[in-house]
Amino acid sequence: MSQASPANGSTQPDQPVQRSQLITEPISNHSVETMLAACRASIANGEDVNAPDTPPHVGHNEGRPLDACLRQTHMPGKKSIVENLPVIELLLEHGADPRLYSRSVGVVAIPIVLARRYSVDEEEKEEHRAFWKHLLGLFEEAIVRIDAKRKETEGDG
Repeated sequence: MSQASPANGSTQPDQPVQRSQLITEPISNHSVETMLAACRASIANGEDVNAPDTPPHVGHNEGRPLDACLRQTHMPGKKSIVENLPVIELLLEHGADPRLYSRSVGVVAIPIVLARRYSVDEEEKEEHRAFWKHLLGLFEEAIVRIDAKRKETEGDG
């Protein structure tokens, strides 16, 4: 017997939520090539690189695709977030905005770019410090591109 779901108000049984590969690939054990191929296919199929993850419970929700790439505690085995750099670059190339609010960096209501700025300190391994410094540079470049595109679009309207 089907029960009404508070989420959808119907009497149909809840269907499993289909999560975007832009969210699931960065937290997988797949090779970089496989992750990139899956993410490129998702982008080619029109998926939004800024769309939040679909599960309603924060503990099971990865935030946005950039957040999923940067959430070390959800990486399988010994995988490091550093291994997600090619996916991060792909997301940024396709308009991922690092200024959007994140639920996954452990800091509420601070965009990920600002939250990580506070974490690039001497206590981190040199590899991670270099990664975050490089990443912040990529974020800043992406923000300039996004703002320029927005101004261009507003000027055309």
